[in-house]
Amino acid sequence: MAAAAVTVALVLVPAASSMGEYADAAGDSGTAGDITGLNVTSDPSGQVFFRINGNGLSSSETNVTWLMVDADANPSTGDPDLMGAEYQFYVDNDTYWPARWDGADWVTNSSATVRVTGGSRGLMISVNRSELGNTSELNFWVEAYDSTNKRWDDAPDDGMFNYSLDLQGVHILAALVQTTPVAGPKAGKAFTLVPTSLKLPPDGSTSLVSPKPESYTCKATLKGRVVAGKGTGGCTWRLPKNARGKALKVVLTVTYQGTTASFPYAFTVR
Repeated sequence: MAAAAVTVALVLVPAASSMGEYADAAGDSGTAGDITGLNVTSDPSGQVFFRINGNGLSSSETNVTWLMVDADANPSTGDPDLMGAEYQFYVDNDTYWPARWDGADWVTNSSATVRVTGGSRGLMISVNRSELGNTSELNFWVEAYDSTNKRWDDAPDDGMFNYSLDLQGVHILAALVQTTPVAGPKAGKAFTLVPTSLKLPPDGSTSLVSPKPESYTCKATLKGRVVAGKGTGGCTWRLPKNARGKALKVVLTVTYQGTTASFPYAFTVR
């Protein structure tokens, strides 16, 4: 295994309009390092920065941290035992190893742009997209592993996180919504739109439960004129009695894992 030394130094992450912010439960690692969250961002040159927060990370040769990257955001390709990962980064207390999947085994990957810094309370792994198959969108997951006691902490606990370089965060494909009334807006009555779940790229998860937005807001117009909303996110409107036949247009903005996305919906008032 070819390895390089880990440098303990301050790394300045470039400013971005947003970043991926990924939480993980604390205190669930046993004797392994405890991952408590991750931040991911990238700069215009394509350098991707993975910040892994926690306690006891990469504290020895037997208590290590792994970053797995599914560079094409497709769990069906890459190493089938690692949810389709094509690249990985192994970090112990003083060395790191960048590797790629060659279709049959893991081999040492180019590391010209790889930088690993930090310590047991937080690691920064950065690499250019050019050494990740020129990816524009990827899935990833992290594991802290204690090989002596066979204990570990995965983030996330199931499946993978997603990051789009173009969006500087999670690629939210769609928001599924529920309306009240179900049949749509009716003149003289209240109308509510609520996001029930989000659609994300395939992530290898075994769960059948789709994620929900962490927060959301709505803006609406009735025949081109702004309509003030009330309730959670401003997503409830009292429609006038003369609104029958008019177009109600709603823009729903959801926030999830540090990323916001907006989706338009159009209705005809009954």
